[in-house]
Amino acid sequence: MRLGLYIIASIILMVIVGVFVYMINPGNFSYNELGFPLEFPIAVWVVLPMSVLMLASLLHMMFYGTKNFFKFKKWEKDIETLNDSIYWSLIHEPQTHKFTLPQLKQTASLLSVSTIKVEGKVQQASTKIKEALEIVSAIDRGEYVDLKAKKLSRVLSVENPLYKKNILNRLEEDKAFAEEVIQNRLSYNDTIFKIAINKFASNTTFTQAQKYINLFDKESLLILLERVTDEDDLGLTKDILDKFIIELESELDCADYLKMSTLMMRQLSPVDNLALWREYQSKYSNAEIAYLYLLFEYEMIDKAGEYLKEHGEDDFKRFRALYDLKKEHKKYKITDLMDIRHICDA
Repeated sequence: MRLGLYIIASIILMVIVGVFVYMINPGNFSYNELGFPLEFPIAVWVVLPMSVLMLASLLHMMFYGTKNFFKFKKWEKDIETLNDSIYWSLIHEPQTHKFTLPQLKQTASLLSVSTIKVEGKVQQASTKIKEALEIVSAIDRGEYVDLKAKKLSRVLSVENPLYKKNILNRLEEDKAFAEEVIQNRLSYNDTIFKIAINKFASNTTFTQAQKYINLFDKESLLILLERVTDEDDLGLTKDILDKFIIELESELDCADYLKMSTLMMRQLSPVDNLALWREYQSKYSNAEIAYLYLLFEYEMIDKAGEYLKEHGEDDFKRFRALYDLKKEHKKYKITDLMDIRHICDA
């Protein structure tokens, strides 16, 4: 009940009672207490306790009204804090929040160590919650969200799944962004960087790629090599390939050299390709099988025989078997004896 209305109603009631009593008995009544005589109309004596009761009621209501006012303010503050907690949990960046009311403190504190995944459409929510839901939905749909515009670029950690997904979305949308990730290697985790370097290799040339040669791995190098065609060599030269192989020598195994040699068949003539891999097999032991494979693939059987004689009888057993068959029946191919994927096991 509103205090103003209560006061007015109380005064009206006292006036009505006072007038009613005065009409019944307009006389006075005296009371002597400690030598001080008090004499008032009987109507005043009747209204006086009502006045005291009204004042006491007012004080009571003011006390509990003030108490409830501050409690309501605490609820408002905790509701706002709860809204913030849900927001940060929705964007997978839970933060510690302090709640005043024990009712909320016991349960809502769970939000500081948990994330929320929404399934379905939310009908009603605060503006802040709606903003978080829109960001999450857009990223989940594969869209890139400008976190800087949302004032979240410096808030989301690099391990945040939404941050990772958003970066991957941008890599899909913006080809130029892959090079930006490479240039800022330390700002991104290994997973994102690996995807970026592969995306970069899928769209760049050898001329541009050699600027980041120390950041390439064998997978990204092979992606780049696979794009080389007769029509477009992507700026590939022997010098550039040498630089890549020297940089990645510790990573490259027999299968990698074999794949590179077959890819180079699309760009180089047999003479040039054999010359290249003759040099590599002398420098890198893992490239020997690649060179031997090319000799058989190009039907250089005599040279293959000479190469086999230079090595021990226990080396390249399947190739030796193929060599013996080729001398008798030239129609046999290396794939008749082994799957190309397992040639390096020979």
